Amino acid sequence: MEYDYLADEDGMGMMAGEPEAAAIVNRELELARRIVEHTGANLFLTGKAGTGKTTFLRRLRESSRKRMVVLAPTGVAAINADGQTIHSFFHFPLTCYIPGRGFVGEEGYFKPSRATRRILAGLELLVIDEISMVRPDLMDAIDMALRRYRDPTRPFGGVQLLLIGDLRQLSPVVRDADRELLRPYYSSPYFFDSHALREAGMLTIELQTVFRQTDRGFVGLLNAVRDGAVDDEVLRRLNARYRAGFNPPDAEGYIRLTTHNARAAAINRSKLDAIRLPSRVYRAQVEGKFPESSYPADAEIELKVGARVMFIRNDGPERRFFNGMIAAVTSLSGGAVTVSPLGSGEEICVEPAEWVNSRYDVDESTQKITQKEEGRFVQLPLRLAWAITIHKSQGLTFDRAIIDAASSFAPGQAYVALSRCRSLEGMVLDTPLSSRSVITDPGVTGFINEATASSPDEAAASRLADEFYIRNLVDVFDFSRIRREFDALSRAVQEFVAPLRPQLFEEYTGAARSMADDIEAVGERFGRIYASFPGGAPALKGSAELRQKIRGGCSYFTERLAPLLRLVQATPTDIGNKAYRRRVEAARDTVWELMLTKYKTLTELSHGDFSVEGYLDIKARVALRGEDSDRKAFGPRGAVKDSKAAQRKEPKEKKPRGYSTFESLRMFEEGSSPEDIAALRGLALSTVVGHLSECVRLGRLSEERILPREHRDGIKRSLESVTGKYADALQETERRYGRVSVMAYRRLYGSR
Repeated sequence: MEYDYLADEDGMGMMAGEPEAAAIVNRELELARRIVEHTGANLFLTGKAGTGKTTFLRRLRESSRKRMVVLAPTGVAAINADGQTIHSFFHFPLTCYIPGRGFVGEEGYFKPSRATRRILAGLELLVIDEISMVRPDLMDAIDMALRRYRDPTRPFGGVQLLLIGDLRQLSPVVRDADRELLRPYYSSPYFFDSHALREAGMLTIELQTVFRQTDRGFVGLLNAVRDGAVDDEVLRRLNARYRAGFNPPDAEGYIRLTTHNARAAAINRSKLDAIRLPSRVYRAQVEGKFPESSYPADAEIELKVGARVMFIRNDGPERRFFNGMIAAVTSLSGGAVTVSPLGSGEEICVEPAEWVNSRYDVDESTQKITQKEEGRFVQLPLRLAWAITIHKSQGLTFDRAIIDAASSFAPGQAYVALSRCRSLEGMVLDTPLSSRSVITDPGVTGFINEATASSPDEAAASRLADEFYIRNLVDVFDFSRIRREFDALSRAVQEFVAPLRPQLFEEYTGAARSMADDIEAVGERFGRIYASFPGGAPALKGSAELRQKIRGGCSYFTERLAPLLRLVQATPTDIGNKAYRRRVEAARDTVWELMLTKYKTLTELSHGDFSVEGYLDIKARVALRGEDSDRKAFGPRGAVKDSKAAQRKEPKEKKPRGYSTFESLRMFEEGSSPEDIAALRGLALSTVVGHLSECVRLGRLSEERILPREHRDGIKRSLESVTGKYADALQETERRYGRVSVMAYRRLYGSR
């Protein structure tokens, strides 16, 4: 299914009389759509301002069969994208994420809601808008979350990524303290330095066709500014638009773009005060949950007749106004305002508009990922518009603008300001530009040049689609992860449960043999046949005999999985030691989820022809289910019980004094690391280190086992010579010598 991607960003619509440009943009965006819809490849969709990125996302949401969520780094960006912020969706804290350690000050913190866990399990496509503002540590945190609730062996848990944004426009906001903290792990603050993304890889499509500007000479100047290729000739042509002290009458419709909020606010306040007429304040109505940081408009807007305003959203089907249109207030009455777009002579009655803050949820009836309203923000879709910051002008288009970008302080700021203008003739520079005003990041330039040098074409998209078909067909008969998790459960049951339920030892021994010989080995043979089939995907799709064999294979495996499901479901966990019980329960639940998903998927595939779309849809529906009624088909959970034990309540085991300390020592002496002991016993790492430190004091353990001499001396020097923040020094010391050594030093030597 193909779509007409004629760009209508900023409410402009496609320029008339440009069929060749329309064909180009359709080819570019149709290629992006094919990659997203028919392959599993990660895609970075970038391009200059006004090239159709927003249009593409909106059309994709309307048409895609994939279960997706759309996220953004800030509240305002999330509202504009009709999505959710990254932090609120994943329930991340607002701190740095250190690879392999977790969130700073929140070690081990990641507690998504049950609904979020279900969504993660059934997610097929993760879209992140304004990706240029996302730091690499946040991308690695997303990878951690998706691996935890999906496939831990694959980057981002196997979820496909669509990353949308322009690295030449908005850059990440990184505080100095965070920059120093992240410096040892990342070479830049940009998303593309994420360890997980480098492992996963991604394709890049850069949209080239600009519809905001039609003057090719002006487009060439903007490209030079965007790429940092500003020479004397480019500066000369741009500075020809400099007008010292330019102060046109309001009727000419100029808007002033500034680098700082305070400057824009002062200009608007001064202009409004100069109108000697009564004002009226319009206050927003906020219902439910709508964070102030996500307000898409001012909570209060003061207006007067004659005030200059700008629309901050597009109109509905009537299309009377668009985001960025400039107008003058002609009357104020009740809750509505009448304005006249500059130069039109017409009037528009503007009523309050609604913005919705939503979160993602699961529709139980359709097993689809849906959005649930959490709050509403109701306000006039207007903003005072004698001046606006360059940052807030992002995504807007102006016929006439006065630009003060000489004080640009961030990469891409000058480009954003200049590219807001529709034409060179409509642009006036308030201050001349210099080469220092045009800030670019060499790291970004290098990345873009490398990424776009190997952009995919139509042939690559077809090849990726065929590979995606084969990979998913092989995945149908891949039981390797189920086998690994089942073996882990079998070991846990035989070690902790079988002594109390002897019959389980033989049952799990036989089940493990069946899993290896009758399921995994046979599945591997199926996979090899399809992976190396002559003619590849087209031949597989065209062979009725092969389709019949696929259905037969699905039936074969469901028959062999059914008794294993009954065994797993019925496995009891009523053993005395809580830590061991949690371990068995966790292993059982993991195997159950994986095996049931595979069982139900194979069951449905056994009744029809295989297709990637159908296969992924089945997997997502199974993963998104709630309390699954299919458990009943395999018997009640924990059904294998000792009848006498079931009739009596076992007394709580009373542990001797010091039991917990010496249990940690015993496990340490048997070869478990402090981290493993903490995980197995369900304790904090600091508690386990405290146990081992106490054993050192008692003479039961050598100090150097947990605190090597060279570490001790280095930690002492590091912590006793602190000149700045102690917390920062502690984090750096832990990075250098390891958390266990630092914890042990502080326990044994009483450091802060």
